[in-house]
Amino acid sequence: MKPDEFLNTIYLGDRACKTIMLDGWKKEVKIQVDAISRVRGETWDFYTAEDIEDGFLVFEGVDYISFDPPGIIPNDDFGDIEFLGFDDGRFTVMISMGFCDEAGVYGSVKTKIRAKAVAIEKPGEEDARIRD
Repeated sequence: MKPDEFLNTIYLGDRACKTIMLDGWKKEVKIQVDAISRVRGETWDFYTAEDIEDGFLVFEGVDYISFDPPGIIPNDDFGDIEFLGFDDGRFTVMISMGFCDEAGVYGSVKTKIRAKAVAIEKPGEEDARIRD
């Protein structure tokens, strides 16, 4: 499945970013989400049979990542995952994520990632990534 098609099967609405892991040696970015749902029809429609609690959205073959604004760590809700296109064997996405600080100040961070592939990973099942 193409990355844009795969990303269209993922629902992150009302979900929160728990962790972002950057692995330079593996060239991976792993975003842990409190729950990942799959979209198996036209819309999500509250389908939860394939939900993955504390799952990871894994970007493989990453050669670029940025955060706008820089210096803020996302720790709250997800907005859109915007597919920006293919270039030279990689694709680029923009992910909107929220953050909330100790004073209750809320804001948004846009994370741009350029990668070769994307998958979902269940906690503790690194060798069995979901790709379709």
